[in-house]
Amino acid sequence: MSALTAEVVAPEATGRADAEQIQVRMMRREDAAAVHEMIHELATFEGVPDGPKLSEQDLIEDGFESSPSWFFGLVAEKDGRMVGHAMCNRAYSSWTRRAFYIEDLYVRPTARRGGVARRLLQELCRIAVAEGVHRVDWHVLENNADALAFYSRLGARDLRVTEGRAALRLDRPRIEAVAGGHLLSAVKDEAVEPALNS
Repeated sequence: MSALTAEVVAPEATGRADAEQIQVRMMRREDAAAVHEMIHELATFEGVPDGPKLSEQDLIEDGFESSPSWFFGLVAEKDGRMVGHAMCNRAYSSWTRRAFYIEDLYVRPTARRGGVARRLLQELCRIAVAEGVHRVDWHVLENNADALAFYSRLGARDLRVTEGRAALRLDRPRIEAVAGGHLLSAVKDEAVEPALNS
């Protein structure tokens, strides 16, 4: 995955009457199996079916047995069937205080363009308003034109364009290397350090 790869899929129209039939609720521990399955469906959609490393038990432990929990989730149901989910983390911004980061927003193919993503985002934003959140961030695959157009219609800004921000990541081996000081010895130019804070 590139740095700008995202776990968000939501191409759909925004005015369908059947959106009223969609029920959105908080994820419960008994939803872990279905959400785990959808995480793998999303990875397949993105062309990386072997990407997700977490297990169903990981979801339960990190979302329902850890204090504080590492994420919270929403699930969308229609006609008694789970058709989508959103997975979100609480974050903090030194500019705007409280923030949410959307890790996943996925709608199953048979339910796309039926208002599911819109309803998930609406409920997520209601929670954000109630919790005093000032911004919601997420990433989108650059080649997912439908999703980009959908989010643009909602008023989302592309930070590559508006702020020139790149998305960066350290994976576990690099985290361990930095923690152990192994990579820091290669960064000797102190003139670089101030830029690291921006």
